[in-house]
Formats: sequence, structure tokens, C-alpha cells
Amino acid sequence: MIRLKWSNNSMMLLSVLLALLLWVYVTIVENPVKEQDFRVELDTRGEVAQGVLVDGLPKNVVVRVQGKTAQLSGIRATDFQATVELGALEEGNTSRPVHVTVPSGLQVVQVNPARVNLTVEKIIQKQVPVRVVVKGEPASGYSALEPVVQPAAVLVKGSAKIVNQLKSLEVTANIISATQNLEQVLMVQVPTGVSCSPDRVKVIIPVTRTMPSRSLPVVPRYSGSLPEAYQLVRAIVQPATVQVYAPVEVLNRLESISTEAVRLDGITENTLKEVRLLVPEGVVDMVPGKVEVAIQVRLKQTQPETPPPDEEPENPPVEEQP
Repeated sequence: MIRLKWSNNSMMLLSVLLALLLWVYVTIVENPVKEQDFRVELDTRGEVAQGVLVDGLPKNVVVRVQGKTAQLSGIRATDFQATVELGALEEGNTSRPVHVTVPSGLQVVQVNPARVNLTVEKIIQKQVPVRVVVKGEPASGYSALEPVVQPAAVLVKGSAKIVNQLKSLEVTANIISATQNLEQVLMVQVPTGVSCSPDRVKVIIPVTRTMPSRSLPVVPRYSGSLPEAYQLVRAIVQPATVQVYAPVEVLNRLESISTEAVRLDGITENTLKEVRLLVPEGVVDMVPGKVEVAIQVRLKQTQPETPPPDEEPENPPVEEQP
């Protein structure tokens, strides 16, 4: 009986060992534990205070997890969540931990980076002048004058560290083989993380023949007449002078440049008109080619009535004694 009982116990123990070995085989061999990396998009929590800029925040973090083959099967990066808290940030440098949530049954082995180093700066804005970088040369026999930028400065917005270092911004204008005035709308070049308004400017580059020039005053011409009750006070020309390019003998006989006729008919208030300039014979070019004329008018003063001949004036003039 004792041997039979021992034999039964041995069989039971052997069965347990076989079951254990089978479980180990299935667990380790058929469904082993392994590690896998996932690139997870980094989200933020908390509100960043207005007027500050946060730099140094990565777009993704790499999460390494451990789990069985069956558990990792079908898992995607979108099943993970990686967040960093941005609330209550203060100006300067700081470090914040990355919090990761993984699917059930998986264990986080490593997060890279586990902490993010952030730089918190104030956002400021200021006016910065725009400088034109001229690329190339005009055609032979022509020369380019100083570029004109409209507007001459733009409003720049960004981190105080970058904006405070900006002395000017650039646009690049191409004048290769140019034979006439160039007018281009160009994108303003700004550093990364900085914006400007407007982001485009108009650049005008006068291109003239290479020859003598002279600055001459502009004289406005008129046509028509003001309404009877109005009189012309003055006409102001802007710019008051233009640069005239012509052979020396032509420049020597010129004293001024006239505008096309400015029509006065119907003007009853101060008016600004843009008019072209008349090009004298022999002149090759004029910069600019048109001007603005500010016309100022006013009502005529009412003349006092003359008393009838048969009435004596209230205060007759006193005759001077010889």
C-alpha cells in the first residue's frame, strides 16, 4: 500500500512538473517578453501665459516598452500618450518631466528624453528698418540708383532675445541686365521664430543711362479755372526737384521741369493730384517720372459794398493838408 501511495504521489508531482514546463515553454518560447520603441507625439497641458514664448519643446519622444509578443502585436504609437505640463512657467530656463501613458500590460523601460529643457522668453515687438540687397548689375551703359523701400520699416514680433539683436531686415532685389526702372514686391527675410508685418515690401530701383545728370525744380502747369467763388492759395509739389539725365548741352539750357496740366475745374477744397512730368527734348530719363501736386484753395473774401453816390459815407476820409 505504501508503494502504491508513493507511486501516486510521484505521478502527481510529475504531472505538476510537466504542466510547469509546458507553461514555461508556452510563455517563454511561444510568447516571449521583448522590448520595442515607439515614437510618440508630445502633447502639452496647461496654459502658457500671454506675452511669453516657450522654446525647446520637442515634437516627439521615443518610448521603449516591454511586453509579451502577443501584447505588442498590433500596438501603434497612437495608442500611447506623452504629455508635458506647461502651466505656471516663469521667464528663464526650466526643466519639466515627460509623463507617458501606455496600453495595459506593457511596462515603460525608457523615455527619451525623460525631461525637456525649456527656455521661456518674453515676446516683444519693435519697428525694424528694411535694407535692400541688390543682386547683379544692370545692362551695359546703365546704372542703378539708390533703392526706395515702401514701407521703409516693418513691425517685428518675437522673443526679446532675438528681436533686440535685430538692427535691420533684408530683401534681395535682382537687377541683372536691367534697362529700366524696376518695381518689385519682395518677401522680408526674418529669423526663425520671428514674424513681421507686413511680410512683404515694395522696392523701387531707378535704372538710368550712365550720363550726366542735374537736379531741377518742378514747376506745375494748370488748365481750366476754379469756381468763381474760390481762389488758389498755393500749389505744393512733392518732390520739389527731380534728377534729370541728359547730355551736358541739354542740361545747360534747362532751368526747370514742367508738369502736365493740372485741371482746376470744379475744385472747391484742398486736393492732392498725381501728375506726370513733361520730358524736354534731348532728356534721356527723369527720376521720378511723376510728382504729387497739393492744391490749396479758399473762398474769396467778400468785397464791402460801395455806398450810393447821393449818400455821404458815415466816416468820410480826411483830406491831407498840403
